[in-house]
Order: sequence, then C-alpha cells, then structure tokens
Amino acid sequence: MHDLALPTEPMLTQILQAPDHAALRTLAAGMPRLQMQWVDQGATGDQVGQRISAFSDALTRRAIELAETELGPAPMGFAWVACGSQGRCEQTVHTDQDNALILARPPTAAERDHFHRLAERVTGDLDSCGLHLCIGGVMARNEDWQQPVAVWQRYFLDWIRSPALKSVMLAQNFLDLRTIHGDPSLLRAVRERVTPEARNSTWFISTMAREALKDSPPRSPLWRLGLRCPAFWFTRARPLDLKRRGIMPIVSLARLLAVAHGLAELHTRERLEATIRLGTISPSAGEELIRAWDLITTLRVRQHARLIRAKRPLDNRVESGEFSADERKRLCRAFAQVRFMQRSIGRHYLGGLPT
Repeated sequence: MHDLALPTEPMLTQILQAPDHAALRTLAAGMPRLQMQWVDQGATGDQVGQRISAFSDALTRRAIELAETELGPAPMGFAWVACGSQGRCEQTVHTDQDNALILARPPTAAERDHFHRLAERVTGDLDSCGLHLCIGGVMARNEDWQQPVAVWQRYFLDWIRSPALKSVMLAQNFLDLRTIHGDPSLLRAVRERVTPEARNSTWFISTMAREALKDSPPRSPLWRLGLRCPAFWFTRARPLDLKRRGIMPIVSLARLLAVAHGLAELHTRERLEATIRLGTISPSAGEELIRAWDLITTLRVRQHARLIRAKRPLDNRVESGEFSADERKRLCRAFAQVRFMQRSIGRHYLGGLPT
C-alpha cells in the first residue's frame, strides 16, 4: 500500500496513548473526516480498509487497557479477537463490531465475571467510538463467544461436521478471526486444530460453496445496456448495494478458496493472490477478480466520502445515475467476472451436488 500524505501514524499513537474514554471518543470522531481525505487524495478502497482497520485495532487495544486499569489485570491469559471486516482488515467507518474472547483455560465463576465485565466495557466503548454493536450479537460480551481454547475448537468442529446453514454462517464469520490484543498463541491453537478438519470436509466445503453463490451481482438489463446507453437509463434502476451485491460475493469466494486449501491469509485480496500462486485459479481470471475487488471497494468508499461531505448518514447503496460512464462500463465488466467466477468455482466445489 503506497504511503498517503496524511498523519496516520501520529493519530494511531494518540489513540494508543489516550488518557481516558472521552479522549478515545474524540479521536474516533475524526475518523470519517480522515477517510474522506484519503479518498480525495486518491486512496483505493483496499487502502482505506487497511487504515481504518488499523485505527479500529488501536481503539480496541486502548479500550481494553483502560478497562483493565479499572477492573484490574486479567486472571489468566486471553486473546481479544476480531472477525468480519476488522478481522480481514477491510473496514470502513460505516461498520459494526464483530469480536470474541479466547481464554487460556476454563474460567471459575469469579474469572467469568471479570471477563464479562471487561467485554461489556470494551464493546460499549467501541460502540461509542462508532464501531456499533453487532445486531447478531457476535461480540465478546455474549457469553457464548468468551470461551477457552478447547471450547472454541469444539465449536468449529461441530460446525464443520454438521454443516447446517446456521453452522456454516457462524463458521464463515469466525474463520476470519484475527488477534487484536492478548496472547496470539491461543488463536493459533484453535486454527491448528480446525484448519485441516475444514479443508478435508467435503460437505463443509460444499456448503460453503452454496453460501458463496447465494448473492450475485445484478443482472439487470439496465446495467448491461450501460455499456452503450445514455445515463438517464440508470436513473430508473434501483439503488445498488455495493457491499451486498458486489463486495461480499468476492469475500465469500476468496474465503472458500482459502479454507479449501488451508491458507492462512485473511484479507480478501491476499487470499486471491495466494490462490493464484497455488495455481488454483488462473492468473488471468484471478487478476480480473482482484481488479473487480479494487473497483467495487473503491466505488464504495467514494460513495461514503460523498455522504460524509454532505453530512448525511452513511450507506452502501448508490443510485445508478451517480456513476460516470466509465465507471458503469468497468462495473459491468467487474460484475460479469464475479458471476463467471461464481459459476466456475461453484461447479468445482459442488460437483454433482444440486445447486
């Protein structure tokens, strides 16, 4: 990622040295403005995602340290881990939080209470800093997601061996786990047990493939006509959700490929690059998919910048008429490539199973 002429390192230092919760909130309030400035300076969506994720990591670490000054030191080793877009280092300022706790051993009742109070304070602080509470409850404050290594291993093995829809949805989210604070060996212990099992489970991989095909980019004739029709045609189309219909299908494909080949990479672009090196997908097809990723993520952060400047609520939906003629042309090509890769990868991993 090329260096942007913005004071990101001083900002990270200020976050990590924030004296109290109020100072954290003040610093976090400046993140939308920073994201807008990066976009104005030509940052890609990928670059924005990595920088915002670095700020979220710093906010999380400092919130944990501040909580520990009030609650006392942790009674055992632990790892605060993040999944979702933070785990993959793909966050924007329009986000919620997805996190969990991995404990070194089974806690006593008093130790369980300590970690519950820690998680309540930290997730509450993050919420006040703009990393909103997860609607689905995938947070460390949920007792289900504050467990010792052995329980996390059992969770994953149960999800992998009984790949019902809910199990696969949970597994997919937690397959993006990354240690933010604490002992990284705890997450490694979970991965070492789980990665081979997931890779070797035909049914689990097949069910992941089904999920990866669930959402596809739009096939609307208006989008296809956009290669040659005037812009007014696009004003009649429904708003396009760039995250759901463009970004998440690529995220799901990259995760599927990473799990199926036991790759350690978490970031979507890095997962795709790793599968190209393996020869799992051809360089031409893989590079086209990476270009699609770069384009769609960049269009998303540009939309966010427009909304931030207009002081409007952030949204991932864009009216079709807001794209330039060149953007429409490139977006149509990107969507076609994502659909092509969905068909190709789907056939490979679903085999003779009904789609």
